[in-house]
Amino acid sequence: MNRRSFVKKGLFGGALLLLGGGGLALSPTRRLASPLRKLLVLDDRGFQVLVAVASRVVTVDGADPVAVAQGVDESLSRALPEVQQDLVGLLGLFENALPGLLLDGRARPFTRLDPAAQDRVLESWRDSRLVLRRGGYQALRKLCLGVFYSDPRTWPALHYAGPPDMGGFAHDDSQAGTPAWIAAREAGKEAP
Repeated sequence: MNRRSFVKKGLFGGALLLLGGGGLALSPTRRLASPLRKLLVLDDRGFQVLVAVASRVVTVDGADPVAVAQGVDESLSRALPEVQQDLVGLLGLFENALPGLLLDGRARPFTRLDPAAQDRVLESWRDSRLVLRRGGYQALRKLCLGVFYSDPRTWPALHYAGPPDMGGFAHDDSQAGTPAWIAAREAGKEAP
């Protein structure tokens, strides 16, 4: 094979891969549910992926994956913008069929897989040799479980009575270190 035919075949193969891969990357996300309230951080695609992940990760009877996904969105609204972007990117990577084909051998978006196939994808992320995939799985899992178990309605099933009532004895140090607090301390007065 001469150089010219190698280049032609290489360009043809590259174009074919790009077109095929582009089609996989643009595969539509399956709409699983509508948000309960306006989304604060996630877009609809990320929300749908998170609903699918929550339904596979939070397997307690009565768990509502839509409420869990909404709670994660609300929690993310208090995170740094970089963290928000990272999680949105992670959800996009989870859903995208092209990385799914390259890493897991699946040619369909995560939301379009049946529950058993979704479980296999989650397991492959959990057990991956790639730190990014393992960390991504753990982040999504812990966010979903944290939101679910922080809901007071889940506490009775866990035999958890909730945080203790401090009876007004809790110390409020929210003003500590502020200019007014420092000035009061220097003046020998009780700090606000």
